[in-house]
Amino acid sequence: MSIALVKEQIQEFLADDTPEVLAIRGDWGVGKTFTWNTFLTAAAESQSVSLDNYSYVSLFGINSLENFKFSIFEQVVDVKEINHKPSLESFRKSTEKISKSLGRKAVRTIQGLPYAKDLSPVFEAISFLSLRKTLICIDDIERKGDSLKIKDILGLVSLLKEQKDCKIVLILNNKSLCDNEENELNKYREKVIDIDLVFSPSAKESAQIAIPESIPNSEQISELTTKLNINNIRIIRKILRLAEKLPSILSDYEPGVINQGLHSLILFSYSYYQGGNPDVPPFDYIKNIGGKLWGIGNDKATAEEVAWNDFLSGYSLKDIDAFDLEIAKAVEKGVFNKPTLKKEAEKINEKFIARKSEASISKAWNKYHFTFEDNESDLIDSLLNSFKTNPQHISVLNLNGTVDLLRDLGYNKEANEIIELYIAEFQDKRETFDLDTTPFSERVNDKTLLQRFKEEHEKINDDRDPDQVLDTFVNNNAWKREDIILLSRATAEQYYKIFKKTKGEKLPSYIRACLRFERIANIGDNEKVIAQNARQALTRIAKESKLNALRAKRFGISLNTDPPESQ
Repeated sequence: MSIALVKEQIQEFLADDTPEVLAIRGDWGVGKTFTWNTFLTAAAESQSVSLDNYSYVSLFGINSLENFKFSIFEQVVDVKEINHKPSLESFRKSTEKISKSLGRKAVRTIQGLPYAKDLSPVFEAISFLSLRKTLICIDDIERKGDSLKIKDILGLVSLLKEQKDCKIVLILNNKSLCDNEENELNKYREKVIDIDLVFSPSAKESAQIAIPESIPNSEQISELTTKLNINNIRIIRKILRLAEKLPSILSDYEPGVINQGLHSLILFSYSYYQGGNPDVPPFDYIKNIGGKLWGIGNDKATAEEVAWNDFLSGYSLKDIDAFDLEIAKAVEKGVFNKPTLKKEAEKINEKFIARKSEASISKAWNKYHFTFEDNESDLIDSLLNSFKTNPQHISVLNLNGTVDLLRDLGYNKEANEIIELYIAEFQDKRETFDLDTTPFSERVNDKTLLQRFKEEHEKINDDRDPDQVLDTFVNNNAWKREDIILLSRATAEQYYKIFKKTKGEKLPSYIRACLRFERIANIGDNEKVIAQNARQALTRIAKESKLNALRAKRFGISLNTDPPESQ
């Protein structure tokens, strides 16, 4: 039954003072009690409740009919105060009503009794007798004590309706009673219950009633819970506890960061609280999904895992990063670790800014690619503005392409300006200027751009010792661009000192590492300098003695010959 129909039936029930019994049945967690309280409060605020008094009773742990009767009396409040929990004051008012109705002698007797649960059986009996024309909600029937029987509950409900002119609401969980009690309920249901509502809201309806429009990002939260088909209002309320706090914690970042956080939070929360639903991927499975979502590293996926992956793909999950895992920790612990969460948010925030910048320049390029309009001025302005706004998030390839277009159209000055703008932006990240580490660097062809990047990269302040760099190469058998630059700055004198002080197997390794550049065709200027300075150092060593001359000869150093030609 839809929420709209349930609401309509509850409103009619509350507005009519005819004694009736309304049952609201549904699965665990779908929000029966929450929905009842929501519609009851709205009706009370609009003065649409026909009776003046209201009592909400949870049967959780109640073991006797006498305790049940007194609990109804104990919980009575004025309908106008329906948002206030029963208190000593509301209890006092109820006992005063009894004393007024029974006379002065009874007043003195009752006034001598303590206002506590441990009252005399006489008072308990009198208190129940005082109940008339009261709206009563009986909840948690399946959690009653073992000694309290279903037939006794329904018998008392029938008495309250027929002899006390009360209106009673029973909130029942489907399939939560044992077989005998379920049979008892079915046996007396026709005689006792007048209206039987089956509460089975859709995910969209559950979101509408459980998620207040006043909370931040309520529309997105509703869309995500609906996408996961969450109709369990109890779970939605658990989700909201953290979801309400997340936007304020991440308010300094791009909206995409908040969106990703909520997307992960709702998925992890549903998995964590769903209670063993086999259709929902387990919490740990999602945390460790890795490439399994795309069939990578999971060649023997079970049918169950395939179904879970379909579930996650349908939710538009792409992967799980460190930021998402911080969200998962918050779901487990019930609280955000704000410093750690913000640290991970910083990292992905850069990615969202980069995407926005790339989108900006792509939009500018659309004015070139997808039209024959006479829009040269607009095109140039859009390209220049995109670089001025967020140059730190534009790729080197995009820079080169933009420079090429500007030069082709005769805007050389502007082309040089955006190169300098780009270089100024990356002064603290000079590794950006190392094109050897840039993907598709062979497509970077503007001569000015290449020259300026080379100049800036060579300005890197590298305080490592040359022998330390040589040692790294010997151990790893791989050069980095900054290693080449540093070694090219080392003088022949420095190489002389390195070779003289180095002993053991490292010595021949160092020498061969430097001289190997002589045998490589088309090497750069820096590599040539390294080989030349190393050869000069070895020649100087060879001249020191006949023994050293023989030693240097092993490396191709001859005092009577020129260095070998590059091949």
